[in-house]
Amino acid sequence: MTRLRAVGRSLLPIGLPILLLAGWEIGGRTLGNVYLPPLSSVLGTLREDWLFEHTLSDLLPSLQRFVIGYLAGSALGVVLGIAIGSSRRVAQYIGPTLEFLRALPAVAIIPVAVLALGLGDSMRISVIMFGVLFPVLVNTTTGARDCRQERIDVARMYGLSRLAIIRRVVLPSAFPLISAGLRVALPIALIMMVVSELVGGQNGVGFYLLSSQSVFNIPAMFAALILLGVLGNLVNAGYARLEDRWLKWARNL
Repeated sequence: MTRLRAVGRSLLPIGLPILLLAGWEIGGRTLGNVYLPPLSSVLGTLREDWLFEHTLSDLLPSLQRFVIGYLAGSALGVVLGIAIGSSRRVAQYIGPTLEFLRALPAVAIIPVAVLALGLGDSMRISVIMFGVLFPVLVNTTTGARDCRQERIDVARMYGLSRLAIIRRVVLPSAFPLISAGLRVALPIALIMMVVSELVGGQNGVGFYLLSSQSVFNIPAMFAALILLGVLGNLVNAGYARLEDRWLKWARNL
């Protein structure tokens, strides 16, 4: 009985997805609704389009923008966050400006980015950077400010420079919150990637999604959504594994 309960508990997390997918397939076949194609039709479109044809033309360009925008926004957020959290003067100078920008919805900058940068990759990468910047910045600032003053004082007593204190004391102390900000920024980067490709795009997953909607290709629309869901879960799972290693590295500094 105990073994049966253990098996039942292990199956619970996948039970609901299986029921939803089965309901999707049955509903798509029995209802005959054009807006709800059967799951098998969607998976067929996913296999035909994304295993070969659109991988190079749409998926890889999207991933390239995602990676560049995420890394650049994260790096800027960490640098600014450490500077603001470690220096009251820096916080006084640039804090109000960043607070104003943080209050703006990330998608609201797209028209400005289009005017300033055009419809190329630089606009899309900049939009992703803007979306990623503030979750990382806020968490990094909080982590730097939460660093215990006694640790900083001891480091100064040992003659460490300001840069060495930031690297050896402040950064490891703030790293758990920095990591939390980086994880929060991942789905935001994915959202901004898609949204930026909906505006005057020529390739990418967002462009594929919009093109499918414009020609009323419903299975292709659902295929793009499934692809984005799988991509988001893979990115999150990959980051979770890296996070464990990074936190061990931070503890050893």
